[in-house]
Amino acid sequence: MNRYWVHVGVALALLVAVQGAAPVLAVDPAQSSVMAGPHEAYQIVCAILEDESWMDDGIMHIRNRRLASVVISDHVAHAGTGTIVSSADIDTVSGHMVYAGTLEIRPEALDGHWSGVFTMLIDGGGLRGQAVLHGNGPDLDGMYVVSDLAPLPPTELERFAEACGGNPPVAGTRAVGAYYRLRP
Repeated sequence: MNRYWVHVGVALALLVAVQGAAPVLAVDPAQSSVMAGPHEAYQIVCAILEDESWMDDGIMHIRNRRLASVVISDHVAHAGTGTIVSSADIDTVSGHMVYAGTLEIRPEALDGHWSGVFTMLIDGGGLRGQAVLHGNGPDLDGMYVVSDLAPLPPTELERFAEACGGNPPVAGTRAVGAYYRLRP
């Protein structure tokens, strides 16, 4: 296998591994309010719904990649479904990648949803990613979440097949960070 295809394979594997972001919040059911504090969650991508992709001068371009996901958390503030719309540029020679998009999470147990943006960068400095989401609706209005992102390695991703109806997940991301209230 020539070096070009090895880089393309590595870049595609990294892209699949970084398909989303998902913050987590703790909810006090007795008060129906979201509390500030740390979070950890997993966004498991179950399907690529659509995308456009092409190669140009050694750069793979992916645009409007729409993904369906499941958000797994011990906290009701984020456990639910997610939709990701993303784009990426991957240098097939160096493996460097810029990946960014929008994210919406609909918690099953709350009246409202999260929406925001995420970015991930793979370069000589390694992998860096962050998501910022804002709460919408009666239970989440006035809240926001900032999360650091890390793709799940294939061996860890395998344990989430049940979330995708028994099918192997396409990708997954672990999000760790904190959430905040904009107003008291």
